[in-house]
Amino acid sequence: MTDLRALIFDWGDTVMRALPQYSGPMAAWPEVAAVSGVGEALAALDGRYRLALATNARDSGALMVRAALGRVKLDGYFSVVVTSHELGVAKPTAAFFRAVLVRLGCAPDEAVMVGDSYDADVAGAKAAGLRAIWFNPDRSPCPEPHPVYDAELSAMLALPAAVAGLRLPDIPTCLAWLAEQGVSGELSRHSNLVAAAAFCLAERLAAAGEPVDPLLTHRGALLHDLAKVSARGTGMQHDELAGRMLRARGFPDLARIAERHAVWALVDPARQPETWEERLVCYADRLADGDRLLGVEARLAALLARRPELGAEVARYRAAGLALEAGIAGRLGLTSEALFAWLRGRLMASGLVT
Repeated sequence: MTDLRALIFDWGDTVMRALPQYSGPMAAWPEVAAVSGVGEALAALDGRYRLALATNARDSGALMVRAALGRVKLDGYFSVVVTSHELGVAKPTAAFFRAVLVRLGCAPDEAVMVGDSYDADVAGAKAAGLRAIWFNPDRSPCPEPHPVYDAELSAMLALPAAVAGLRLPDIPTCLAWLAEQGVSGELSRHSNLVAAAAFCLAERLAAAGEPVDPLLTHRGALLHDLAKVSARGTGMQHDELAGRMLRARGFPDLARIAERHAVWALVDPARQPETWEERLVCYADRLADGDRLLGVEARLAALLARRPELGAEVARYRAAGLALEAGIAGRLGLTSEALFAWLRGRLMASGLVT
């Protein structure tokens, strides 16, 4: 991963609070306020990265933005201030991000965008080749079941740690790794469905207070079948080989998810999924037959139809799979049937299943 050189911040509700009772240039408002914790975060990051502010503000040019920042003593942190008011283009267009990068003297992969708008700040930055951190103080659900951000935070005080912890491969990188291993279109669609299902479950569990990382869950699910094709003829199980590949790339957490996702892991004490991320990917994989979302029992029936030699094992898989489902549902105060119905509805609303 390319070393990070610059952080680009959105303005309203990322650095400065957008107070709804006022309109016009923020510098002229009767009062202004910084977002909680942003001053401490900027102080910790200052000197380690070039800091820029890039905003879609329509009423303020760069000088007016700096005047507003000066009222809360934050203007000195930003070496570059760019506004759509002066550029004539706005986020999420690639032209906006290119203009900011030119002023910073950075390549796209050397910069990260920090902002509260998923569409303008996160999706726009990622489409332009930058990394992106989604500032989500309300802990809103991600607008899509395939999160494109590289990190998420609900408090600005956590930003320095989030920047230092940027490590997971993004979606294009995951897809490139799958392509390198000869993964077919059908298998890619399966991985996409497993990733979406696991991520939706992880978000809901996180909202309920469970210690789960939705982004790690998603990336682990996207890569769980990394070695499905390349393991053929090697004498190795695809989950074991995927684990080796991911460890070699420096991702032990992703490796553990891959090593513990397969149906036989459910009945192997040495390989049973332990963390929430591992359990959710294992469970989501039990639901997805190709790109169809089935229940645990229907999925096992499909497996048995393909692999009749597993007949003696299916009963054990069934009991363990249903217990895994019940454990997830119970943490959310749901029955297994209600959990599956909710998940199907969520994915239907996203157009991933019919």
